[in-house]
Amino acid sequence: MANSKKNLNRQQPDARASDAGHASPVRDEGVLAGFLVRFVAAIYDLGIVFALAFLVFIPVTVAEQALGVTPEWLKGVLAMTVFWAYFVGFWTRSGETTGMRPWHLRVVMANTGEIPSLAAASIRFAVLILTWLAAGFVLLSMLTGKTQNTVYATIALLPMLSLVSLALSDRQQALHDWLAGVIVVRVHKKTAGK
Repeated sequence: MANSKKNLNRQQPDARASDAGHASPVRDEGVLAGFLVRFVAAIYDLGIVFALAFLVFIPVTVAEQALGVTPEWLKGVLAMTVFWAYFVGFWTRSGETTGMRPWHLRVVMANTGEIPSLAAASIRFAVLILTWLAAGFVLLSMLTGKTQNTVYATIALLPMLSLVSLALSDRQQALHDWLAGVIVVRVHKKTAGK
């Protein structure tokens, strides 16, 4: 599928401001990001967020040894909070995570080109994390040979639907992008003179 151009409504002052002292607005331009570059950025981000979660869990482990057992559900909530804060925090601040920056990727609202709202970023995160968990379950089931059951087939639908959505959508939106109303673009800085 050919990448289509999309102007982003994100203005930045030009470093070469005019002599009158006015900064002329510069719009970033981008093309829709494909699967491979998004996948590589996700792997990069997962490495970072797991390292952050590890650092967060050091005091939890120390406290657990001193005070007794910490409930597993509390650890799960803490882990999801770390993941949510990382992804949603970056998406609502700049539209890009640390893993997205080397490849100039940015999450933007599909209809305006602006960075996502808290609600849109949270919806994207929730569906994305469910998709990743489902994909992990599918991979684990395939590795253990436990793929001949209804649970496997049902859970396998989510990552499959997301990939099909990404492949067939004219805006290259995975399921989590479509539900949140966002797109992922590769940003190219546009100079004021162009």
